[in-house]
Amino acid sequence: MLLGFNKENNEKKYSWMYDSSYFSGNISVIRKWETKIWNFLEQKPYNNIVKQYVKAVTDKHPKRRYSSPWWQTAFVQLGRIFGM
Repeated sequence: MLLGFNKENNEKKYSWMYDSSYFSGNISVIRKWETKIWNFLEQKPYNNIVKQYVKAVTDKHPKRRYSSPWWQTAFVQLGRIFGM
């Protein structure tokens, strides 16, 4: 399956969650819910993402993180606040 960049990074948590997480008993429910959310958030085409890559490479004062599009960034931040 082809995953979006953010979704792919989010999936990495499952490699350790199976063994040592408080949520290990609920992984399938969490993963199913997150899949629905990421399918909504990971929109195509990639024009906005490519623009951010170019900006990151050419920026004289690069940031630690670049996000695109703005509304997707807002949802990701909300997800972090609520523990997604």
